[in-house]
Amino acid sequence: MGRVLGQSFGFLLWLVGLGLMLALVNNYAAEEPEVDAMARAQACEGVQAPCDELLIGYVRSSLGRSFQLIVRGKDISVRCRREHIVLGDYRCTRWPPAALPAAVSSIPVATSAGSALPAPRGGSAKRGVPPPSAGKPESKL
Repeated sequence: MGRVLGQSFGFLLWLVGLGLMLALVNNYAAEEPEVDAMARAQACEGVQAPCDELLIGYVRSSLGRSFQLIVRGKDISVRCRREHIVLGDYRCTRWPPAALPAAVSSIPVATSAGSALPAPRGGSAKRGVPPPSAGKPESKL
């Protein structure tokens, strides 16, 4: 009984892996013009009509698609991915996400005067380079 259950589980796991592989290949290979249209619409969001976008870059992967567009002189990146990795509808968003509003980005951030790098081991935190005359005496031959 245990051997049959183990073989059944192994076969089921194999089928799930095969299904996942086929879904990833389909995501990569399928021609989906509606995704292209969604990406162009996302790039033109907030722009008055007519919006003349120029596609300058396109990357396709098994997990989604990335578009590089120029809209009215601005370089805009749009990334489209499925809702659940390999299943569901595509959703397109600008990438990187929009910057923080001015009120949030004007909050002062505490900084330290020192370096972010750790101090070297076995010595002081700052080591200066000795001046050229501090070495061996020059020979006067």
